[in-house]
Amino acid sequence: MRISTSQFQFESVNRMLEQQARLLQTQQQIASGKRIENPSDDPSGAARVIDVGQIVAVNEQYRRNADFVNTRLSLEESTITGFLNVYQRIRELTVQGLNDSLNQEDLNSIAKEVRQGIGQLKSLAETKDATGEYIFSGFSGNVVPVADDGNGTYTYQGDQGQRQVQVGPNNKVADGDNGFDVFFDIANTSENAFSAAYKIATALEADTLASTVLADIDAVMDNLNLTRSKTGARLNAIDIQNKINEDVVFQGDKLLSEIQDLDYAEAISRLNQQQVGLEAAQQSYVRVQGLSLFNFL
Repeated sequence: MRISTSQFQFESVNRMLEQQARLLQTQQQIASGKRIENPSDDPSGAARVIDVGQIVAVNEQYRRNADFVNTRLSLEESTITGFLNVYQRIRELTVQGLNDSLNQEDLNSIAKEVRQGIGQLKSLAETKDATGEYIFSGFSGNVVPVADDGNGTYTYQGDQGQRQVQVGPNNKVADGDNGFDVFFDIANTSENAFSAAYKIATALEADTLASTVLADIDAVMDNLNLTRSKTGARLNAIDIQNKINEDVVFQGDKLLSEIQDLDYAEAISRLNQQQVGLEAAQQSYVRVQGLSLFNFL
């Protein structure tokens, strides 16, 4: 079988182009550090990269969700703790005001501090998160949660919604509590967290304070402690879920590395071999191209 000069040139050029393509692919792999640049490099490996990458992405989203909820709940926990501290002081003032030896000036002074405490309570109830939403307004985050008419009547203006956030494949956690449940829906009393304190200040100023108001204070504080306990339980649940999410992401990243990361030693060795092969092919082609019948005459 005879091979024509044109056919020889065509096949030689094609082989050199193929070698150049393989050399370029190796150079790109070394530059990126990835063994799989295109699905055609390793179809099954590329499919696994997509599958594992999706798992990692979903769990990273769970982790971001958990961080968001953790921030909101931590803010709620610290706010309720502050609310309880103010209420504890109001309770101490109430006990002090029940002392029969005090005159009206003393009672008025105590009442003034109680009213200052009510202002602090109102301010705490209006706490906002990092996005500017009121944390105790339910789904109505732009609505001021508590309103008062200045005469001891306090009303809740938010809604009773409670947002559930996905922090794991089968795990949703509430990112907070609405103000109605925290400050208004209180067992064992007809008062809310604000009116109970207002009632005490008014009674002190009228010198009609009775020990029965302590039951109202304790009922409010019990509800606040219950809410804080629930918040703490959610924070613990998030910590547990986050550890699971972090482990899944870590294992997924490790598997992705095993599938697609480049063995640099092997790649550099392959690159050298490909360079030598390409140079040899080019030199051979040039030498053969220079041959003609006259070389043998």
